[in-house]
Amino acid sequence: MRTPQRSKHLKPAPLDTPCVIPLREAGQTKETSFSIARSRLHVSAVPESLPCREDQFADIYYFLESKLEEKTGGCMYISGVPGTGKTATVRDVLKHINDGDYDYQMIEINGMKLSDPKQLYSLIYRHLEGKKVTPDHGNLLLSEYFGKCEKKSIVLVVDELDLLWTRKQHVMYNLFDWPNRANSKLVVIAIANTMDLPERMLMNKVASRLGLTRMTFQPYSHSQLLEIINSRLEGTVAFAPEACILAARKVAAASGDARRALDICRHAIEVAEQAGSETVTSLHIQRAITDMYQSVKTRAIMNCTLYQKIS
Repeated sequence: MRTPQRSKHLKPAPLDTPCVIPLREAGQTKETSFSIARSRLHVSAVPESLPCREDQFADIYYFLESKLEEKTGGCMYISGVPGTGKTATVRDVLKHINDGDYDYQMIEINGMKLSDPKQLYSLIYRHLEGKKVTPDHGNLLLSEYFGKCEKKSIVLVVDELDLLWTRKQHVMYNLFDWPNRANSKLVVIAIANTMDLPERMLMNKVASRLGLTRMTFQPYSHSQLLEIINSRLEGTVAFAPEACILAARKVAAASGDARRALDICRHAIEVAEQAGSETVTSLHIQRAITDMYQSVKTRAIMNCTLYQKIS
């Protein structure tokens, strides 16, 4: 197997060193520095490489590569709480797989965009054959399609799998069953927030018979979140080092959600701008956390007088 070529990952800055470079070396003004940082911290910004998920990247890559080389079917079930890099890592893998000489068709579906789980059948069939069919008809056609020897491999990525729940669970069962058929070349990568979703939705005996390859993304630790923030801010002068550390520690203690950490840092930039500060400090991070975590009602009660609070 070939080893995927990746960009060299950025190293996390030590906790006692700044996560920024001097203003005179960067040649940046406050406005341009904040603008650059705001853009890089957006959750939709795609970095050159994903820090702290190297092991998961390698496992997914080799699973997918082996199935494409052997021209066989298979299913990988990826679970983890929101903001742990599941979808981003899968897309990073697919980007590198596309650089190879594999003949396959890629289909990506997000369960959040389906008004009815059965629409999955219609959507998959339209991707494969370019024809519109009803969900029930699509189910029959796909069962026949994946039962015969397919011409080339198909990689089906289903994100937000949790939303494909149905009372009889036919949709989820078919999704896990198709790759295990004798001549199938379908490779399913299912992404969900629930670790034991197959056992919850299907009977344990059925779930174990499906032969899923499993992977769990754990919440990011403080050091990992700090590395992610630093990698986004490298070369900017927007943040004081203690601000990066505080944001990482607060989010790691609450959820380990990288998207939450990036959102807090982005909001802290707005707080710093409103205060006329040239750099985001720990005070701005704390204000941003307060704004984002406390509801409007909670903040209103906190600002009430003692009489108003007890009345």
